[in-house]
Amino acid sequence: MPIFKVNIKRLLQDKLNLFLTIVLPAIIIVLSVAFASNIESPYKVGIVVEEENSISKIIKSELQKCFDVVVFSKDKSIVSQMIQTGVDCAIVLDKNIEDAMLSRKNIKLKIYALGKSEAHVYLKEYLTSVFKMILSQNFSSKAELLNVAKSLSTSSPKVISKKLVENSKYISISFASGFFVMSLFWLALNASSVLLKDYHEKVIIRILCSPLSKQNYIFQSILSIFAVTFVQLCLFVGISKYVFNLTFGSNPAIVILVLSLCSFMFVSFSVMFISTVSDIKKLSSLNSMVVTIMCMLGGCYWPLSIMPKFLQKIALIFPTTYAVNLTKNVLTGKFIESMMVDIALVAAFCLFFALAGIKQLSKNVISKL
Repeated sequence: MPIFKVNIKRLLQDKLNLFLTIVLPAIIIVLSVAFASNIESPYKVGIVVEEENSISKIIKSELQKCFDVVVFSKDKSIVSQMIQTGVDCAIVLDKNIEDAMLSRKNIKLKIYALGKSEAHVYLKEYLTSVFKMILSQNFSSKAELLNVAKSLSTSSPKVISKKLVENSKYISISFASGFFVMSLFWLALNASSVLLKDYHEKVIIRILCSPLSKQNYIFQSILSIFAVTFVQLCLFVGISKYVFNLTFGSNPAIVILVLSLCSFMFVSFSVMFISTVSDIKKLSSLNSMVVTIMCMLGGCYWPLSIMPKFLQKIALIFPTTYAVNLTKNVLTGKFIESMMVDIALVAAFCLFFALAGIKQLSKNVISKL
């Protein structure tokens, strides 16, 4: 396989580029996952009560079941109190919250967050579930509302610290998973540029004058690009297992298999994308635009749950959405049986991108020589 060997040498010959695109991202992501796996303390949140009433007391009590709650003064700056106390985020309980519940209106939460802490995501989801549980009951007066809220608060199981730690790890690893998917995607797009360079430097002409067929050339090129991304994911799994002793609760072979499927999907997409690009000078900016848009809407930078509903629906057409789901689930030790839908969708994307990429490459690039 001469093309495969030559491309591997070309892609790995620049030591600095090798370190920046393969080694460094793998190390950073491993450190992120290792940090997330060692979370021990619950989140610390602030609470501002605009008007003290029975409902606000119950909500405060619910929050204290799973958060380290600090009560803020409503007369002082929320931001300054957050900085002084070092809380992850703060929530404001509106004085009209009882009236909103009685009229069964949507309760809009005012949540303040500093930095890049994901505490506000978990806090919002937790309080939303509490409000939905209360509003699902029958009541027509403040007294009945209070009885319902007290009853649910008393009978609901306490959220123990262990459960909070598990959710904290899950959200943290979700962010690390997003950056890992972005890194694989970026590496695949950059590595696929060898195909465009072969076209512009007329290397393909010399190659196709040999007994090598164009199908064989394309196959070996795709395989060489995948091999480079495979090195990165093996490095990630290897460092995780043998340096930080992280097993993700799964067989390492399953982790590598699932991540390899995601990697091949990005390689196939990159080949399809590169076949439509004619100007190599614009390639870098186009790669940046594609990675940013697909990763942003695919859940790599933030959870899809905090995005507007219409954007969540749009996200379903992007392959990054399913790659992030798979990566997140395999890193948190989910059983492979629970990932079969996402695996099937990623496999379908692989097949579509591979066939479309080979066809477009033959039509738009090789046939023009």
